[in-house]
Amino acid sequence: MIINMIKSFALTGILCLTILSCSEKKKLANDEFRTIISKYKLEGDTLKHVTSFLQKMDDQNTEVGVFINKDLYLISDSCYAANKKFCDSMSIYQNERYGDIFDSIVNPNVKKYEQRFKIDQQEYFVAREFFLSHPEIVRYLNKKYNMQMWDGVS
Repeated sequence: MIINMIKSFALTGILCLTILSCSEKKKLANDEFRTIISKYKLEGDTLKHVTSFLQKMDDQNTEVGVFINKDLYLISDSCYAANKKFCDSMSIYQNERYGDIFDSIVNPNVKKYEQRFKIDQQEYFVAREFFLSHPEIVRYLNKKYNMQMWDGVS
């Protein structure tokens, strides 16, 4: 009888823990970022595009700062390094064609990266412009993701 009571209490405890753990709110990749941007009043298309963009980032479990850093800097930097070696070997680094060659390498890679997230270009441009037009958001991105974007102050 005592053993049955202990089993019953144990099962009740396990059931309670299971219910509590299931009822916890799932933490999204961009919850901290949402707290930062919640200080600004978003309206109309900006609200729609920023919300949609953040949802797509959360669906892929990717932080906005990681995406922006790779989209704006890391892809270009890695392509630049590879392209510089190529152009140096062909002695066309100073040629005006260098920019065209570089763009022909970078643009498809950036587009491919953005397509992986199923991001609409207009949606991304509106969201990115909103993020980058507020110094506090830029400082947050710079600090957390080690970016060096100009925040309008420094």
